Amino acid sequence: MHIVEPISFNLAVLEDKIRHSNWWKKASRMVDSHHDNESGVMLTHHLEAVYQNVQEVFDHPEEGFYGAMFQLIKKLKLSKTLMRKELMIVALLHDIGKIAEDKTEVIPHPLTGKAAHLRHGIVGQMATMEIIGADLIPFPQQQNTIYRTVELHDISYGMYRTYLQNGEEPGAEKLKYISRKVHITPGAGFLYLLLFKLADTHGHTDRADVIWFYNQVKEKYFSPLKIDLPIPSENDIR
Repeated sequence: MHIVEPISFNLAVLEDKIRHSNWWKKASRMVDSHHDNESGVMLTHHLEAVYQNVQEVFDHPEEGFYGAMFQLIKKLKLSKTLMRKELMIVALLHDIGKIAEDKTEVIPHPLTGKAAHLRHGIVGQMATMEIIGADLIPFPQQQNTIYRTVELHDISYGMYRTYLQNGEEPGAEKLKYISRKVHITPGAGFLYLLLFKLADTHGHTDRADVIWFYNQVKEKYFSPLKIDLPIPSENDIR
């Protein structure tokens, strides 16, 4: 069956705006937090590495774990081509908020107005809105997905740390709420977050949180939807 790809933003234009922004300039002068100060690895190096990883994720042959994930994209009636473009943009922006993060400060959430701590995901969302928000206005679903994936890209690691500290696991309702923030189609929001999680591994020595998060989401979110979420092996996580 021929799939008509949705009209979307100009990827090259948005990438150019990001890489020529003041946010990017500041990120190029900040050492990546995954490395020590003498490493010479800057935040922009991390962003570019994850950008390359996103492309490699989507370039995998359609077999094994990745084949099952790509089939899930089709099952949810999403566009693999569009997801790739959206997550490439997310890659360039996901950690850019680290240049202005202040976890002690509480601000109105840029989308909802509710009180929110100024964590790097929120700052990154604000940077995304500033740099490319106007370009995404004609594509409201894509705009929301990019904004929210930037904001929530690291939520799995936060949940994993909470689990290690006190054994608390995320509840089904919380997971449903998170997925709906990213995309209105049931399951689609987590598919974005889970695919991005496979790419956001540059500088990460411990990747146990990835498989833990996949299992949590499979058991408490996808299984009740009667959707089989594949679980990656260590070899599937770059």
